[in-house]
Amino acid sequence: MLRTGQLDQTAFFKQKLQDARTCSKRYISIVEKAINIHPLSVYHFYKKLNVSERFYWSNQENTTILTGIGSLVPYHHSTEGQYSAIEKEWEHFCDEVYREKVDKWGTGPILMGGFSFFEKYRNIGHWEKFGTAHFYVPKLMLTISMGETYITTNYEITDSTTEADLEKRYEEYHSYLEEYGMTQPEFEENILQSKEEYQPLEWTRSVGQAIDKMKENQLDKVVLNRTMQATFTNDINSTKVIYSLEATRNVNYIFSYQLDDHVFISATPERLIQKKDNRVYSMCLAGSAGKGLTVEENEKNGKWLINDLKNRHEHDFVVKYIKNTLKSFCEELNIPMYPRIMATKSLLHLFTPVEGVLHQHVSLIDLVKALHPTPALGGFPKKEACQLIAELEPLERGWYGAPFGWIDANGNGDFAVGIRSALIKQNEAKLFAGCGVVESSNPEEEYKETGIKFLPMLNALGGSKNETK
Repeated sequence: MLRTGQLDQTAFFKQKLQDARTCSKRYISIVEKAINIHPLSVYHFYKKLNVSERFYWSNQENTTILTGIGSLVPYHHSTEGQYSAIEKEWEHFCDEVYREKVDKWGTGPILMGGFSFFEKYRNIGHWEKFGTAHFYVPKLMLTISMGETYITTNYEITDSTTEADLEKRYEEYHSYLEEYGMTQPEFEENILQSKEEYQPLEWTRSVGQAIDKMKENQLDKVVLNRTMQATFTNDINSTKVIYSLEATRNVNYIFSYQLDDHVFISATPERLIQKKDNRVYSMCLAGSAGKGLTVEENEKNGKWLINDLKNRHEHDFVVKYIKNTLKSFCEELNIPMYPRIMATKSLLHLFTPVEGVLHQHVSLIDLVKALHPTPALGGFPKKEACQLIAELEPLERGWYGAPFGWIDANGNGDFAVGIRSALIKQNEAKLFAGCGVVESSNPEEEYKETGIKFLPMLNALGGSKNETK
């Protein structure tokens, strides 16, 4: 048995259904401890349950992994006001779900999804399915938390639902996990046909335009994104991409979110905000340098990065912004005075951790809305930087650089930002990479930096191994 407990199913579901109806609930959520299930196996074989939605999430420390398949309740918005709308809908769902309290991080009913970078679109294009916000509660979810495995199953009930109906659905999930929960996926070689950077010369000129505006004191920093299109011979398998990213994960979050034939996938080193009861954790990540080929070169590059005025200036914008934003929500806030070095696979970053104790009645969505976009993703001042992004960037950002994460029924959860990312549809992938531009920036150097940032995702897709053009 995959599940470690013994369950008299008929009596169990009869009691759950009775308890839920007594409390006038519309949903039931059940959490059980489990063994011998691999999250990527659950993710890969999702079509066996006749569903078209799935997600995968692993945190920086790789201590929390979530895999959800099937949408019990979707929440989709394409207008402004998406933060308050999602929060109200989630609160309403939590009022309507019958659940037993389980004190395990990332279990029970959770809401997984993300917001767009901008609160409204300039155009829709390839982000149409995602809207300004898209979240859902999965039907089946696997959680690995601090080495322990849990299964959450979520059910909608009506006046006509019987315990036999719930038992049947439970057996479908159980059979799926028994058959596929430890089955190793098989992958075929996928050949890169072409890759093309979108308007590279125009992008470099836009960096120069941004620098000119800074010299005119119109703003202090802006983050500009550029795009690469990669086309393969066959449809891209996101499970294979995740395997590749996990193999070289370093300190990254890795997440994937699929809606029908679109998959947004990211290996981001940057947390936006995590909430655990009254404690919050964020980070300041801005300022980059290439990694060296040896330990000595890395030490040299790290020392240079710590002392480089341009990168320290860029980093300080983020530290000041996050400090000023969070201090209104926190009764205590701890931010070290000096940054340290974070090493990812391809880059070194200036990094400052942030930890705080919240005032009462502060929600995770409140914090996400207040923080996004930080100067690390938008610029500073926020309003002027976002206006310049809209003016200079020809393509819609969608979920690039935007908040993505999850929230549970207790209001706890974790949000990262979707950098080092790609939007996949069939055999095509749009890759996104950005850089922070300040007055002392050099357009050619920023172009090189974004080129380095493309590499981890391009490598995971297979582009560096079988490049033909």
